[in-house]
Amino acid sequence: MALKVKPKSFGPVFVLFDGSPELQYAYGDVNDTSPHPPGGTPVDTMIASLGSCIVRSVEWAANQSKAQLNPFQVRVVGIKSTELPGRIEKAEITIIGNLVDEEVQALNILKQAKAICTVSNSLNTTVEINIQAM
Repeated sequence: MALKVKPKSFGPVFVLFDGSPELQYAYGDVNDTSPHPPGGTPVDTMIASLGSCIVRSVEWAANQSKAQLNPFQVRVVGIKSTELPGRIEKAEITIIGNLVDEEVQALNILKQAKAICTVSNSLNTTVEINIQAM
């Protein structure tokens, strides 16, 4: 008989991109930003790393496409597995905002960014990315 653990989620952690070289982070409340990722738990730090890797990968992919990025946010939530061993079963990433003005180009940039994100490629978990256009 497999032991079950209580369902739990971590985050949300927000990573904010405004076009400047520095990223801003927020934990829970997107209006309470900091230049430093949250350090509450190791999992919070991990999902902040995932969010910042996605932002940097989007920047790289947009640069390759010679596209001008609009400001956007990345929201990351880690969903803990209900079975042992303890682990993040799924990371839910939501891109909030319009990456670029053309939707098809935005989808291509996001697809390329997901493929090259070193952090998401290193995790033994499902990484799901969605866009919430504004």
